[in-house]
Amino acid sequence: MVTLLTRADQYFDGGFPLVVIKNSQHGKTSLHRHEFYEIVYIDHGVSLHSHEGQIQILTAGDLFLVLPGETHSYISMHNTGLYNCLFTAEAFAGLESDIAALAELGWMLNGRSHERVERVHAGMAQRQQIALILEQVNWEKINQPIGWALKCKTLLIDLFVIYARLLGTRRQETQETSANFRQILKAVAYIEQHADREIAVDDIARAAGLSSGYLSRQFKHFLGTSPSEYAR
Repeated sequence: MVTLLTRADQYFDGGFPLVVIKNSQHGKTSLHRHEFYEIVYIDHGVSLHSHEGQIQILTAGDLFLVLPGETHSYISMHNTGLYNCLFTAEAFAGLESDIAALAELGWMLNGRSHERVERVHAGMAQRQQIALILEQVNWEKINQPIGWALKCKTLLIDLFVIYARLLGTRRQETQETSANFRQILKAVAYIEQHADREIAVDDIARAAGLSSGYLSRQFKHFLGTSPSEYAR
């Protein structure tokens, strides 16, 4: 499979090392890697995401960081709204020691010690805070009031701190190691493999090794939607 390279000069026009893009998508993207960092925040919807060969289900409130050179793609996106916060090392120049002091985020500077993406799940109050930060970066860049560039970098650091705090208290990793989550992942894989035809919930449940009723309850718990709605 071809891995596309996304160059920094495609996004950082004018030399400013930070940009926030708000997307609404349905479908999939090609496998690619960047010359820059990317923080992804899922605002709403559901997506199947591949990062360095590891597949995860993304839902509203998920936040994660993709490092320069790492490969990832969206295998499927179901009416997904997300923010892509793209930045280079210049955006946090001079603050490296402060970032390294955040025990949960120090790997950002030196690379991961494992291939698992460091994904966290934000609560409702934190979701509002994250979205506000990302929207404010865009407002500052568009309107460029006095000190806008400094303000944008300060907002990026605020996002780092939220991410580090969520990493320190995350619970989602425990969920993902459960048998229920693995069965839901089987169900999602079955739906993706048969996306070209109409699928009965009973067939999905059989593929996951669950009853139809239990599958529906677990789908709602993990993905916030039903199997039939996800399969549309």
